[in-house]
Amino acid sequence: MLNELQFEAVIGEGAFAHVSRYVDKNGDKYAVKKLKNESKKNEIDVKRFKREIDILKAVTGEPNIVPLIDFNKEELWYIMPCAEQNLHKYITKNNQDLDIDTRINIFEHIIDGISIAHSKSILHRDITPNNILRINGEWYICDFGLGKDYSKHTQGGYSSVQGYGSFNYAAPEQVDNLKDANIQSDIYSLGKILYFILTGREPRDISDVPTYKFIIKGAASERIEDRYENVSVLKKELLKHQELYSKLNNQNIEKNTVREYLSKENPIDSNELYEVIMKSNIYDHVYYDFIEPIINYFETISKISSFVLFIGEDKALEFVKLFIVNINKCYEQVGWPFSSLNSFGYFLNRFYKATPQSTACQLECLKEIWELAACHDQWAIQDLFIDILSGNQIPEEIAEDFAFHILHLGKSFIKMDKLNVGRIHSEIIVRAIQSLRG
Repeated sequence: MLNELQFEAVIGEGAFAHVSRYVDKNGDKYAVKKLKNESKKNEIDVKRFKREIDILKAVTGEPNIVPLIDFNKEELWYIMPCAEQNLHKYITKNNQDLDIDTRINIFEHIIDGISIAHSKSILHRDITPNNILRINGEWYICDFGLGKDYSKHTQGGYSSVQGYGSFNYAAPEQVDNLKDANIQSDIYSLGKILYFILTGREPRDISDVPTYKFIIKGAASERIEDRYENVSVLKKELLKHQELYSKLNNQNIEKNTVREYLSKENPIDSNELYEVIMKSNIYDHVYYDFIEPIINYFETISKISSFVLFIGEDKALEFVKLFIVNINKCYEQVGWPFSSLNSFGYFLNRFYKATPQSTACQLECLKEIWELAACHDQWAIQDLFIDILSGNQIPEEIAEDFAFHILHLGKSFIKMDKLNVGRIHSEIIVRAIQSLRG
C-alpha cells in the first residue's frame, strides 16, 4: 500500500523511529511509522519494532487502540490512520473550555484501551499524552511495545514519537529498569494521565489535583503495593467516584452560593460558575456568599479576561451589573468588614482593564468606582480614579455617558480639586469636573 501513497511531511520523530503523513489519490491521509536507518543496524531496536507490529496485529479492531492498516516487517514500517492531534495538544488547546464530564469520558476511553491490551498480556510501558491520539473524534492508544530503555538514553528516555515530559509518566520501578515494568506500572502512568487531563499541567507534583484525588493517588502511588490491582479495579473506582461526584454536583448546583461552588475541590467550569453567580444565592451574607469569593477568585486581569472571553460580552455585562447590585446591597447591611470597600474598587478596576472590547462593561465599572471614591470617600480608590483620568484611560465613546452620570450624582471629592484637567483629553469630562468644582 505504501507505494500507492504520496509523502507529505514528517510529523513526529523519536529515538528509534519517525512518523510521516502520507495521502492517497482520494485525499485520505495516513500516518506511516518507519524505523530510522541508524536503528535498523541495532538488533534490539529492530526486534522491538517488529514486536510492536505483532502487538498491533493482535489488537487491531479492538476499541480505543490505533488500528494497523498495513505493514512490512522486512522494510520495517507500518501504516495507521492519521490523527487530528494527540492528547497533549488537545488538552493544552482546550483546557479552559472542557467540563469535568468530557475530561473523564476521555480517560475512560484510555483505560478501556489499556484494559484490552492487558487482557492480551500486553504491557504498554509508554503511556503518555503524546501516545494517545484523536482520530475522527475518538481516542486511540498508539505506540505499543516500544516502551523506554532508560539505560540507553539520557534525560528520561524518549518515546517513539517525540513527546513532552514523558519521564513524568513512568513508574519508579520502570525508570530504574524497563524490564521491571508490570501491570501496576501502566496503572501508575494512567494515574498521571488522569492528572494531566484534569488540570492541563504536567504531573511532576500530583498533590495539588483539584478533584478525583483519591483515584489518582490509588493509581499513581510510589509504592507498587498501594496501587490498584488492575485496570478493572481502577475503572470500577472511577465510575463509583464519578457517580458520587455527579450526585453531589447535580444536587447542589441549583442551590450553591458562589462561595460554596468555588470552595469545591474540582476544576471550575466557566459556564457553571456563571450560572451560579447569576442565581446569586445568599444564605449567610451577601459579602461572604457572593462578593468576597468573586473578588478572591478573579484576582488577576488575565483570569477575568479568560472568563469574559469564554462567556461572551453580553453575559459579562450582566455579570458586572449584578456584582454592582450586590455591593450596593452590602452597603445597606452590617456584619462585614468595611475595610474591604477598597477591594470592591480594585476588583472593578481589574474588570475595567480586562474588558477593553466592551465599553458597556467599562462604563458600569467606572460609574461604581466613582461612587466608591465620591460617595464612600475611599482615599485609595480616589487615587485610583485620578490615575484613570490622568492616564486618559476612558474611551471617548463612553465619555459623555460617564460625564452625565457624575453630574447627575452631583458628588466629587477633595483630591479632584488638585487634578490638572489640562492633562485630560476628553473635553466633556473636563467640563463635568469643572462643573462639579463650581
